Amino acid sequence: MGFRKGGGGGGVGGTVNIRTVILGAIVIVLSLIMLGIAMDTISPLVGNESTIDWSNYPGGEAMLSLFPMIMCIGLVLFGGVLVWLGTTGKAMGIKQTILGTVVIVVAVIMLPIIISTADGLLGRSDIDTYTGLSSFIGLIPLLYTVGLMAVSGLLGYRAVRGKISAGE
Repeated sequence: MGFRKGGGGGGVGGTVNIRTVILGAIVIVLSLIMLGIAMDTISPLVGNESTIDWSNYPGGEAMLSLFPMIMCIGLVLFGGVLVWLGTTGKAMGIKQTILGTVVIVVAVIMLPIIISTADGLLGRSDIDTYTGLSSFIGLIPLLYTVGLMAVSGLLGYRAVRGKISAGE
C-alpha cells in the first residue's frame, strides 16, 4: 500500500506508506491522551495531599513526578519515528505497534496500585521480622518504573528494527 510522492521539486520521488504514517499519528494522539491518564493516576500519590511516606522509597516521589513526561516523550518519539518511516516507504506492523502502546497503558494504570500495595506492605507491624524485605519493597516503585521504561524501549526497538519491510 504505497503511493508515489508527487514531483514539484528537484527532489527524488519515493513511496509513502500511508498505514505507517497513520499508525504514527495514532500513537502520538494516544500519547497525549495517556498523558492525562498518567497525570490523573499519579497526582494523588505525589504532593502535599499524598498519604504515602516517600522516605521509604529512594528517589520515589521525584521519579514518579517525572514518569508522565518520560512516558509522553517516549511515545511521541515512537510515533514520530513511525511517521518518518512511513514517509520513506517502510511498512510497520500493526500488532507490534499496538502491543508496545498497550503495555505502556496497562503499566501506567497499574502504577498507583503497585505503589499503594508496597506502601501497605511497609505499614505492616511484622515487616521487620523478615530480613531485608522492607529494603527490597522500598525499591519496588523504582524497579517497576525503570523496568517499564526498559520493556517499552525494547518493544519499540524490536517493532521498528525487526518488523520493517519495504514497500508493503
